[in-house]
Amino acid sequence: MIDVKKIEAIIRHVSATEVMPRFNNLLRSEIREKKPGDFVTVADEASERVFTELLQDALPGSLVVGEEAVSKDISVLDKLKEDKPVWVIDPIDGTYNFSHGRSKFGILIALVQKGVTLYGWAFDAPGNRMAIAQKGEGTFLDGRRMLIDCRATDMKQLVMQGGGAQAWHFDPVRSLFKEVINYRCSLHDFMNFITGAADFLVHVNKVTPWDHAAGCLLAQEAGAYIGLDETGIPYDPTRFGPAFLLAAPNKEWWQKLHPVIYSDLHQT
Repeated sequence: MIDVKKIEAIIRHVSATEVMPRFNNLLRSEIREKKPGDFVTVADEASERVFTELLQDALPGSLVVGEEAVSKDISVLDKLKEDKPVWVIDPIDGTYNFSHGRSKFGILIALVQKGVTLYGWAFDAPGNRMAIAQKGEGTFLDGRRMLIDCRATDMKQLVMQGGGAQAWHFDPVRSLFKEVINYRCSLHDFMNFITGAADFLVHVNKVTPWDHAAGCLLAQEAGAYIGLDETGIPYDPTRFGPAFLLAAPNKEWWQKLHPVIYSDLHQT
């Protein structure tokens, strides 16, 4: 059993010491591209180093898979196949926004063991909002239970949250819905979904443990139905690579939405 409040305190500490002091305070030399459009900053790297130490101290014997460590050595992902509990760290989710002075970013932490996400934390650092989920125990945002409740009766009433690509990738389906929102930040995509600011969520191109493990648990524990690819296979936190993820308010909406949008979006 994990003390979720202790992990929350660690996340807030790292945010206050390594992340927020650098927001709107980075030198150009402290920002670089790992590949075109994929940014990393000194804040990402410092945050991940501190998390690695503090989280392993909080759970002796645990392993760590961090986004920046994987970017340097893909074999780090193999830790997810071991039996030990694994901390999955996105030290700054939404680095593009963070490095360009935009407030849609935050910290994602998950605890995964034997292919199951047991806990997830999502901290909207600029907005000071903390979402926490424990498998089988629900999702809470700043202590308030989150339950997804979509009351729309027609697709034209739905707000879609689109991620994993730029806004123009979703143009083929934009006219089908009331609105399509694109933040370039998985954390805020899932926050919008669990709070009802968006009615469903689509991520195209790929899934990664750091972008999706915590967020999917938050959504599922709030009542969402999530399926991947053409057949709707369950989300697996050990998966890394090409994928199409659709998170809907329930299975019925998933079955309505998937055939309408999959063919237009899954290859973007």
